[in-house]
Amino acid sequence: MARGQHRFRNRRLKGEKLIQASAKAYNAPLTKKEDARRDVRMKSLVKAQLAAGKPLSASAQSWVSRQVGRPFTKLTAEQVAALL
Repeated sequence: MARGQHRFRNRRLKGEKLIQASAKAYNAPLTKKEDARRDVRMKSLVKAQLAAGKPLSASAQSWVSRQVGRPFTKLTAEQVAALL
């Protein structure tokens, strides 16, 4: 950075924060729709894998642990079944 430019860093950062806030406000409704679609898709995937007697895939494990709020290794079969 050129000498003396550090004075204006705060102005630049404030502008970036405003841009980020407006982008988040615009994208939030779209993200909720995406989350709902993912929940339906992952729930059917988990049901299919459990019905086939297969272990859950990594993406399914990650989704289940995020839904329950605990690490997957700490979950019991009853907690996974209650989620479905």
